[in-house]
Amino acid sequence: MKAKAKSAPAAQRGASKASISMVGFFDILGFSNQVEKVQSEAELLEIAGIVESIRKHFEYRSKDKQIRELHEILDKRVLAFSDCVVTAVSAQSDFVRREGIFDTFGSQILDMAYSQVQCIWDGYFLRGGVDIGYWHYEKGLLVSPALVGAFKEEQQRACYPVISISKRLYGQLQSDSGRRMYSKDADPLPDQFCSFMHPEKGRVYFINYLRLAAKSVDWQYDRATYQAYMAAPRGSDERDRIMSDGYYHSLVAFFQRHNELVVAAHKAAADDKVKVKYRFLADYHNKELRRFLPKERKLRITI
Repeated sequence: MKAKAKSAPAAQRGASKASISMVGFFDILGFSNQVEKVQSEAELLEIAGIVESIRKHFEYRSKDKQIRELHEILDKRVLAFSDCVVTAVSAQSDFVRREGIFDTFGSQILDMAYSQVQCIWDGYFLRGGVDIGYWHYEKGLLVSPALVGAFKEEQQRACYPVISISKRLYGQLQSDSGRRMYSKDADPLPDQFCSFMHPEKGRVYFINYLRLAAKSVDWQYDRATYQAYMAAPRGSDERDRIMSDGYYHSLVAFFQRHNELVVAAHKAAADDKVKVKYRFLADYHNKELRRFLPKERKLRITI
């Protein structure tokens, strides 16, 4: 009897859905401990609400038409699990072929920084990892070496509440031809990342969320600032002064809020092993504060 030929697995039939992608894995710091302490349905629902708010910050199943269209253009995927969020942006989309990897990935790194700040403003510090490599997701089936790499970044190298970038991804961005289109003074890479020395893993680069977000704060500090600007003559030095003062006030408010949240998290930490994570953020905060507001010593964190 002639043996019946075996059909190829579904993932092997037809065109491949796999792509080279920048993949991020983001975890809520200390979330598993909160889940373990749940003793009522009300507490469980409260934690579920926390996860949902963080998902929204990463544009998970956004109802905004423009965001959905942008995801389609970028071939971007946002997946959410019980206590983590996964993002993937293809390096092989038409958009990347037109704009280049450096600028496309750079814009997504900026989005990650904004999402991280929004989570912190809600009182939730994140730890994450980002890598580049193969990504295959179709009909609930997810296979991705890049996701494994991002997970390892989060687990093994991002030992503080930061989003670590793999050596492979950093090297790709550092040497990408798109970067050479910028002059030395306009090169965005130095502002995108900061680094620290891991005792075992060597230098670790992470998304410089404070610098990226601080550069984008709105000069319209309050309604009075906007009204003063509109009342000033068009094209006048007075308008420039109002904008400069408004930006300064917004920066002060930005660093003040970060200060308070880091101090509160440090105070609430159960032991020194956790507190050291927030002392790292305090040092990072003070370093960026000196860059933006060197005279505002009262905004320094001392813990």
